[in-house]
Amino acid sequence: MPFLSFLFLTYSISVIQEVQDWFESCIMRSYSDPLAEAMVMIANNEDEHRQFIHILNDCGIDINDFRYDEDKKDIIISRQLNGKTYELPYEEESDGTQKIFISLPLVMLALQRGSLLIIDELDAKLHPKLLRYVIAMFTNPNVNKNGAQLLFTSHDMSTLKSSVFRRDEIWFAAAGSDKKSELYSLYEIRDESNDRIRTTAAYDKQYLEGRYGADPYLQNMISGGEWS
Repeated sequence: MPFLSFLFLTYSISVIQEVQDWFESCIMRSYSDPLAEAMVMIANNEDEHRQFIHILNDCGIDINDFRYDEDKKDIIISRQLNGKTYELPYEEESDGTQKIFISLPLVMLALQRGSLLIIDELDAKLHPKLLRYVIAMFTNPNVNKNGAQLLFTSHDMSTLKSSVFRRDEIWFAAAGSDKKSELYSLYEIRDESNDRIRTTAAYDKQYLEGRYGADPYLQNMISGGEWS
């Protein structure tokens, strides 16, 4: 049993209760689990319903409305084209639309509560611009008024930029010789002159060049080792 859980269950300590409550408030979702792809949260509140549609439209997913069909057990999304309304089942939408449809309610919930949102493979099936839109919702103080945080894993290079993240916000996972993963931030990495990586550096380019590690095969591929 984790020591924190032992203290929580055994003793009545207020600070332990606060820590436990914080962990329980975290929202976690892993899209590597096929069942997670089928879980869609729909708010019963009309204001939240309209806000959700507004954000989708702001993301470039132009829909007019959506509803849950009890008979078909599916979400029906409606759009207006040339003054006529067309409906399409959620399952027939593109993978990208489905991904933002199931991710956005978690984002809205975290922003509302001021919680930590943890998502594995957030960039999977998501357009890079949509990924940056989600990140911007957390970094914009006018949107994130309650101090919510976003922690996600990604292989997307388009967000590996100083305009998106600080150096201490970018972390890499590298497998060592014993196959254990080592975590380290970009802020910890030193260049050839033993200086920290500059904030003006092209993080994505330098990562692909193998300067940051966390890419055991890539360097050989670039040099032609894998193809010789």
